[in-house]
Amino acid sequence: MLPADVREFAARHRDEVTRLLADMVAIDSVTGREEAFGAFCADWLAAEGIDARLVPCEGRANLVAQLGSTAPGAPTLVVSGHLDTVPADAARWSRDPWDPAVVDGRMVGLGTSDLKASIAAAFVAARYLRDADLAGRVVLAMTVEEETTGAGTRGFLEWALAEGFLDPARTVAAVTEPTGLDHVSLGNRGTCFAAARVVGRGGHGSRPHLARNPLDAVHELLAGLPEVRARWERTAADPELGRSQATPTSVLGGARERLNMIPETAELVLDCRVNRPLWEDGFAPLARQLEQLAEPARAAGFEVAWQLLHRRGGHKLAADHPLARLGLDVLRGDLGFERAEFRYTPAANDAVFFAECGIPALNKVGPGHPECAHRVDEHVEIENLVRGVAFFVQLGRRFAAEAFPPASATPEERP
Repeated sequence: MLPADVREFAARHRDEVTRLLADMVAIDSVTGREEAFGAFCADWLAAEGIDARLVPCEGRANLVAQLGSTAPGAPTLVVSGHLDTVPADAARWSRDPWDPAVVDGRMVGLGTSDLKASIAAAFVAARYLRDADLAGRVVLAMTVEEETTGAGTRGFLEWALAEGFLDPARTVAAVTEPTGLDHVSLGNRGTCFAAARVVGRGGHGSRPHLARNPLDAVHELLAGLPEVRARWERTAADPELGRSQATPTSVLGGARERLNMIPETAELVLDCRVNRPLWEDGFAPLARQLEQLAEPARAAGFEVAWQLLHRRGGHKLAADHPLARLGLDVLRGDLGFERAEFRYTPAANDAVFFAECGIPALNKVGPGHPECAHRVDEHVEIENLVRGVAFFVQLGRRFAAEAFPPASATPEERP
């Protein structure tokens, strides 16, 4: 059961965390425009007496803050999130996406669930942890550009390791992507976007025999996908993560103002979510299979060039890892979510970058609602926002106590 002081702290700060989230949502931080939000976060933490800094990255800045022990070798929990949001199709929203409002117990606004609710909850939790005399260290790392390339978290880790700010052997991470706090995600498939540029020979629409229509080649590529998927079903499935997938998401060729012209070029994009046999070695196995897929089109005289965009390998934390057990126990035993469970997510996130550095990571856990992410009228339940405060407090204090307990404490005395 959650300690009484943590329950009381979260309940007492309900209005404050709600106002803080509203202030955060009101700041436009669409990818590429994170500067103002990062500065707001740094100022808020500094006003609370929390060591916070803005570290330059990708022409903007990551936010990094720390609480607890500064002793060399202190075990460290990184609470990882992102400053950016996806763009909003404002015309389809019921209200201005950057004018948050609480309606029927929910705050509606861009980024509420993904993942400014996590940031607001973690910041208010940091006020508790600031005064908790932690034996370990809690680092808040809120990075830029997660929604596209992931370069923000890559940049944070490069900086942290080069500066000696993190010791991978003494560090774990919790990525605060939304799970609704009813589960902890332990893994995801690797992801990339495979873009094929096809070059043919244009011409008049009435004389196709004198042209080489690149849209015909795109059709050939799509026609070959079922065979590729069947092969992946046999060779690249995973018992937890499921099947590997390649989903067409964009076909470009020709133009409405040139209806009688056969285009010179066309493009196809496949959203690839694949398991380990395909994403190893920088997605080299996937690249080879895409080259094979293009062979019939090339044999027919087309040029086909593939480009793999925004590559992120897969990630999986073992269910019996102490960090996985801690995350689930905080949800079940402390917060009372008895049905909380381990799951795996179809969407990529920054957990893989921690894993690549040898840092174990909870793949996803946060108060936002995953089904609301990237959707019109995105929202978060205020009750879950308050639970998020309690979750981050308890995760931080238990990590510090259990990873580096006082020598004199018996198990019953430890928080």
